[in-house]
Amino acid sequence: MITNLQERDAKLFQRIVDATQKHDTQASKVLGNELAEVRKVTRILSSARIALEQIELRLTTCSDLGDTVVAIMPTMGLMKNLKSSLGKIMPGAEQEIGQMAEMLGGFMTESFSGDAAFGLDETMSAESEKILQEASAVAESSAGQMFPSVPTDTQEATSTAKFL
Repeated sequence: MITNLQERDAKLFQRIVDATQKHDTQASKVLGNELAEVRKVTRILSSARIALEQIELRLTTCSDLGDTVVAIMPTMGLMKNLKSSLGKIMPGAEQEIGQMAEMLGGFMTESFSGDAAFGLDETMSAESEKILQEASAVAESSAGQMFPSVPTDTQEATSTAKFL
């Protein structure tokens, strides 16, 4: 649908250019208003598509986290059973297993509570900012490859300026 709107955008723009060349201001204004509406709808649809992609990514992440929790839950039960069994044989092991169970329990609690579950964690926003900066640098370097570089030789530039 977005591609259809972009095609319509190009056609309307060409019609505006033709009307302007023919000095038909009334047609230019009408077509210009229509083009503005087409671009507005295109922006709205593009934003909606990006939002849906973001939701899909978030749901995939939550699903993966849920799979991890499903895998960890039996481990916690096993650790509790081991704690009581090994406590009779090795008293020091009981304390270590208890600490490991607490760590896993803390992981489970942190994963599903607070703002971190909804992407509002400050460390995550800093990490996402870092990702965005990295993507910007990659985009900038690819754009630099597409266009020729600006000459840096100032002596050549000043000598050509003297002749002008």
